[in-house]
Amino acid sequence: MSEALQMPPDHVLDWIACEDKLQFWEGPVRCGKTQASILALLYHIDNNPTWKQGILSGNTTKSAKNNVVKTAMGLLDLAPKAKFKVHEGEIVIPTRHGPVRVVLFGADDSDSDDSLRGFTADFWLADEITKHHENFIKEALARISASEHPWVLWTSNPENPRNRIYTEYTDRFLNMSDEEKKEFGGYSERHFKLTDNPIMTPEKIRALELTYTGAEYRRKVLGERCVAEGLVYPFFGDDCIKAPPETAKVRWASIDFGTVHPTAMGWYAYDKESRTYYKVREWRATPEQASRMTVSEYMDVFEKITEELGGISKMNLTIDYGGGGEALAREAERRHWMPQNPDKKVLDGISATARLLHTHKLYISPECPLTIEELYLYHWDEKAAERGEDKVVKEHDDLADETRYAVSTFIEPRLRS
Repeated sequence: MSEALQMPPDHVLDWIACEDKLQFWEGPVRCGKTQASILALLYHIDNNPTWKQGILSGNTTKSAKNNVVKTAMGLLDLAPKAKFKVHEGEIVIPTRHGPVRVVLFGADDSDSDDSLRGFTADFWLADEITKHHENFIKEALARISASEHPWVLWTSNPENPRNRIYTEYTDRFLNMSDEEKKEFGGYSERHFKLTDNPIMTPEKIRALELTYTGAEYRRKVLGERCVAEGLVYPFFGDDCIKAPPETAKVRWASIDFGTVHPTAMGWYAYDKESRTYYKVREWRATPEQASRMTVSEYMDVFEKITEELGGISKMNLTIDYGGGGEALAREAERRHWMPQNPDKKVLDGISATARLLHTHKLYISPECPLTIEELYLYHWDEKAAERGEDKVVKEHDDLADETRYAVSTFIEPRLRS
């Protein structure tokens, strides 16, 4: 038996077989909850002969596919006879009672519930439930209400204790009386630990501990709910600042265009020998420049510095299309650049940037003093935290945002591939 197929602990096997109508599984990264949730889904599909179809949701359909369906030891591996109909966005699982459809849905925006209208479901497995929009959650719960044996399993990494999933759902269900839970159909809450995943050796756990810091460490390693407070990058210091070697080659650039804030630009290099990334140059408009410069003049600045650095591929530029950035993108296209609209998921971008800086996969060159200053000052919004939201204070963040765009769009995807 391969390492990936090792048997979960006995208590996790009990959780898999639990028949409560709604279950909430929470725990750090790599704790085995996703694989266990797939096993639970397959177990209940096989043991409920009336089931015909159900919901598999993620933050997006892509994330549901990557995290649950096509990952190693994901749904397709654990149910090898299942057929994934990519264009229909569904998996058909053969059972002794006949085929069962599992349909993929994205749940991250206010209109995501529209895709559920008229859909009848017997079960619902939600990956990253804390990232689901409230409209989708309410509609999905309504879709399974007519089932003879409804079953819902939500999974998540821990979040802010004031996150609405806790305050509006799980805490309320957990505090129901035994009689209310029985009338509801049963509710259970499970908290995984890294040791619940049989493939996580002490060496792997230690490596994971060294990857995260601050609130991310408490959530993704310890499995604690906590508030993101203080500095976004509390570890940032001299060991994150380093000049690139001569072997590093500039490959990418990022622009955060601004009309009410200064336009910021950054250039990024990769050193093959050390497999390390560097932010090698920065540019940020002064207040006087921001008040008078045109998109054409911004592109003149960008192309001049890019040429000084030896040039980059016309495809390796990202420009934030928001806040008037589309006009700059159009000017770039007129000059035969092919800019990408960056991945702007703030928390995912911050998480990726923190991991790269903390593990020394990314360094900031001393030639970028304004970026260094912003990263030292970048901090969480305390008022947003009180509402259960993880948000950064929107000031002194132009180069920090531009850095996040470059990481999310170019660097982090290369490390995942």
